[in-house]
Amino acid sequence: MALRRRRLVMLPDSSPLTLVTAWFPSDVVEASPRLTDERPLAEGTTHYVTRQTGRAPTQGTDLTTVRLLAPDEAELLGVEMPAAAAVVLHVARDAKNGTLVCEEGVTAAGLWQHEQTYPMGLNS
Repeated sequence: MALRRRRLVMLPDSSPLTLVTAWFPSDVVEASPRLTDERPLAEGTTHYVTRQTGRAPTQGTDLTTVRLLAPDEAELLGVEMPAAAAVVLHVARDAKNGTLVCEEGVTAAGLWQHEQTYPMGLNS
């Protein structure tokens, strides 16, 4: 059975930034029993899953979209409805293209930002 974990990422001033929901496939959950504990993993989820399964992430795919927040998301993020949000869907896969985790990060529009650095010029 797949497992869902949900956590609220906070800003330094303790206000909410992003609501992250992660889904783990059953084979990952069976090898990584501490995922069922709601408390944060001191070593980080990625390191824990890699250590437990022997499968490291080798490819990630991120898809960013925008939508309105659901009422429960707005409440957890401390914003009034209706409110727009940026949603980043992240999928991490191992060397055999097996899914390790699928995460959805929901951030209220006023707090979301994206920075990208890339080459420019004639030789790019």
